[in-house]
Amino acid sequence: MIVSTAKVVGKPENRTEFLQTIRPLLQPIQSAKGCLLFGIYVDAVDENTFLLLGEWESDSDLENCRHSDDFAVLRGAINVLGAQSSEFKARVVSNGSNGNMSKR
Repeated sequence: MIVSTAKVVGKPENRTEFLQTIRPLLQPIQSAKGCLLFGIYVDAVDENTFLLLGEWESDSDLENCRHSDDFAVLRGAINVLGAQSSEFKARVVSNGSNGNMSKR
């Protein structure tokens, strides 16, 4: 399983527009091949900080989604309406009861 996250710190004046742009993209991305989970979460302390969290069956499923039109719109919204963002991707491998997580 691949876990991808993106922390987005939005501009307060663009918060409503950012959420209006992101919400309709969630369902198509969630329906993408290999997507196990995809959602946006708001920070409990700072309502202008968001976490995009995705779980994917494989690297190729994540990469295919990243090249989709929906993901291009998502990336555009982050670039235009966000003040800053950072991405993290991890591969989660499970061997019985032992798990291994490595940053990529």
